[in-house]
Amino acid sequence: MQMFRHALFVLCFGLVMSLSAPNAHASQRRFTYTYGSDVLTAGALEFEPWTTYRFGRDNFYSRLDHRLEFEVGLTDRLQSALYFNFKAVTQDEDAARVTEFEWGGISWEWKYKVLDAVADPVGFAVYFEPTMATHESEVEAKLIVDKRLGDFYVAFNAVVEHEWIYEEQGETERELVVELDLGAAWFLTSELSAGVEVRSHTFLPEGKLASSALFAGPAISYATGPWWVTMTVLPQLPALKKNDTGSTFILDEHERFAARLLVGFDL
Repeated sequence: MQMFRHALFVLCFGLVMSLSAPNAHASQRRFTYTYGSDVLTAGALEFEPWTTYRFGRDNFYSRLDHRLEFEVGLTDRLQSALYFNFKAVTQDEDAARVTEFEWGGISWEWKYKVLDAVADPVGFAVYFEPTMATHESEVEAKLIVDKRLGDFYVAFNAVVEHEWIYEEQGETERELVVELDLGAAWFLTSELSAGVEVRSHTFLPEGKLASSALFAGPAISYATGPWWVTMTVLPQLPALKKNDTGSTFILDEHERFAARLLVGFDL
């Protein structure tokens, strides 16, 4: 019941922000995990604060991830963005409840639109994002496919992440993640859309398949004037590939419930 109370609170908060917003925005995200092929026009600037709430592991676990994104359109097909990442976690460790704050480093996004989701038979973009922190580094690459057909919009991402972790002296741990993201939305009005988002996250430490988690839930988005807001609530579904514990859910690397809120502001 506690998980559902958290879900209800986060969803209501997102709806209040959406309906209190002050004409659709060209760079608006209709989903929070699944990217579209659109980019900012040349010279346009945007600020996007992200908040992701995660709750529920084998023991008590509550986490807030934050990203501050500053995005710029370099050409009508190419955009770049700089992210500042940080998080706060409260969890049970050795019979004690501990709260920690962690600086997650800086990410540098590059996104190039090859085909347009409206003008071409299908939208297509490529995405590259390196991240550097003091204790780890990561490279993320995406292939983005999407299409707008009247009031219906669908997007699909194939994602690969390679991470190097330097937390142990004299040792570098490597992790590979393969992620598939799918979003489908219906435009209820020109400003408001509602739909569903599905996320598959496969974890391969040292190149070996360890687990594959599946998430699915509702997505809602609202755009008006110089800003927009988008929210997704994603409970975890029974695992595609269970880990060593054999549990129905993957609750060591992932949480039972996640919700993400994005807001975009023109600068």
